[in-house]
Amino acid sequence: MGTNQLTEEQLKVAFCEVRKAHRLIYEYQRRMQDLTWFIKNKLGFPQYEGYKKYSNTISSHNKITYDMWSWDWIYTYVFEYYLGWQENIDKHNTWRLSVIQISDTGYYKNKEKGSSATNLSSYASPEESESRLLFYLSVAPNSAEEYDVDVDGVIETCAESAEFDKEDFKIIKNSQKQGYVQIAYSVPLSRFVDETKTIQILRDLVKLCNDNADTSLSIQE
Repeated sequence: MGTNQLTEEQLKVAFCEVRKAHRLIYEYQRRMQDLTWFIKNKLGFPQYEGYKKYSNTISSHNKITYDMWSWDWIYTYVFEYYLGWQENIDKHNTWRLSVIQISDTGYYKNKEKGSSATNLSSYASPEESESRLLFYLSVAPNSAEEYDVDVDGVIETCAESAEFDKEDFKIIKNSQKQGYVQIAYSVPLSRFVDETKTIQILRDLVKLCNDNADTSLSIQE
């Protein structure tokens, strides 16, 4: 059994910190659920689905193996909330929106330095890292049979960018295919202080998408 050499008293102190950490993560995740549900309703999207990112999910049959990453048990380190799709009032295009919770940018921030997902000492320090929310909008013609959607690729492209720690980070990608646009917009989670601040961020998102992707997003009263 691979363990650090700690005394029983040291382990008692460490496990007290573990209990505190689990309770703190519960409160954090409750806040994230409330925030993303609020965003879904304020933007008028119809769905609310969740997809684990960063590492593998535990199988639907709850089978586990010894060689699984410890990250596989920690679900919302990086997590996608898929909010569904909408269409333009004149019916010529549709779009899908995901809101992605990135609890820690430490791995991505040190990617160029060779960070390894299972070697925490290779991550940027917690003080140098951030917790962010990433909005990912994919637009396609209404007649399209599929979207240009690459959630994992967008997470990596954004989070590994040297500019990702800007107050508001954005990428606008126009496809060679007519009518296809992807927009990524990210802000620090610390900016979602209250309902007023959250609404302002959503207004900025709506303007960014409507101006650059021919959407008709709006804030629901």
